[in-house]
Amino acid sequence: MRRHTVLSALLAAGLVTGLAGPAGASNAGTWITTWASSPSLPIEKLPLPFWKPAPEVQGTVRYTLRISAGGDQLRVRLSAETLPNDLLVDHATVAVADAQGHMATGAFRTLTFDGARAVRVPAGAPLVSDPLDLPVEAGAVLVVSLHLPQPVTVPQADNNHHTDILPGDDRTEAAALDGAQAEDAREIVSALLVHSGAQARTIVAFGDSITDGFGAKDRLMRGWPDQLAALLRAKGRHDIGIANAGIGGNRVLRGEVGPSALARFDRDALAVPGVTDIVLLEGINDLGLSGLPTLRTSATHPVVTAEDIIAGYRQLIERARARHLRVHGATLTPAIGATFPGYATPEKDAVRQKINAWIRTSGAFDDVIDFDAAVRDPAHPDRIRADYDCGDHLHPSDAGYHAMAETALAVISP
Repeated sequence: MRRHTVLSALLAAGLVTGLAGPAGASNAGTWITTWASSPSLPIEKLPLPFWKPAPEVQGTVRYTLRISAGGDQLRVRLSAETLPNDLLVDHATVAVADAQGHMATGAFRTLTFDGARAVRVPAGAPLVSDPLDLPVEAGAVLVVSLHLPQPVTVPQADNNHHTDILPGDDRTEAAALDGAQAEDAREIVSALLVHSGAQARTIVAFGDSITDGFGAKDRLMRGWPDQLAALLRAKGRHDIGIANAGIGGNRVLRGEVGPSALARFDRDALAVPGVTDIVLLEGINDLGLSGLPTLRTSATHPVVTAEDIIAGYRQLIERARARHLRVHGATLTPAIGATFPGYATPEKDAVRQKINAWIRTSGAFDDVIDFDAAVRDPAHPDRIRADYDCGDHLHPSDAGYHAMAETALAVISP
């Protein structure tokens, strides 16, 4: 197997976090993750008012993404990890854009994979591009374009993940995709990596839709993780990457909308290049769906106790500690009033409070980020503050996400 193939496979698996660049490049520094989107599972029609079918994409697919940390080289991670068939890409490009996502003609750089322009990503696997000499600043907007010669049904249609699709010939080097259709869909690009200084590192934000940024209005600011990245940049830390490992509907113990936290923790947290810290905010969906009918069958979800969730947390903590990583426990935010019937009840909120008390006092985590205290209504602590509520009484607004980011910064502040 040739050198680039070996390195691409190792980095895709997260087994190598500091790699030399092409011949002649400096060996100093390390590779870190500067942007991420966790692969999710295919979802058939669900009885939910916000559900939309996952789109089938073919032709030119374009993603506009804001990175967190900067570097002197770039790699792009493609994912077929949740696809049933191989993913064929016959051309992939990347360009630095302005804040609105606009690019100049000639700004595009072609990505290669083991030296070749076209690549086949095996079903169930990721693949990482060769290093590209492209200096990028922290907070830069990058446009990644893929040409897919065969149709691909993208898992999970999420309204905070946006894809521009233009059927037909390769337009990956077009400054504007005239006639493209905008779709809500998770990205085939699952991570962007940058080569940065020796002290550079990545913080993984691991969780559900509250981490993924549901309800955020700015498509380039996915909730509190991107808000945290902006705050870090304002403090002059341009070498700390934030990897958003949130999946809407995700749970600690069981999968249904995406693999469970226990199932995906290695892939989406422990194996992330450059990771030193993990912020764990997950469990509200375990409680919300506890005892309710499943989305696919007439069965009901098992009733979940505080002890069940805590046992799951302990497993994740131990797995992170085995990798010498810091784990920051985040308290679960209020959900009373959530529009999904039966999701939030006084009984379930009592379990949430019990879990939060354990997070705050057990000493199991390296430290605690009290998101509950940051967004709850002081007069009604089982509810989100009105000005921090996106409207569904479960997910924060942009202001709420900013308050969460400030709370996280106070704990993680370098």
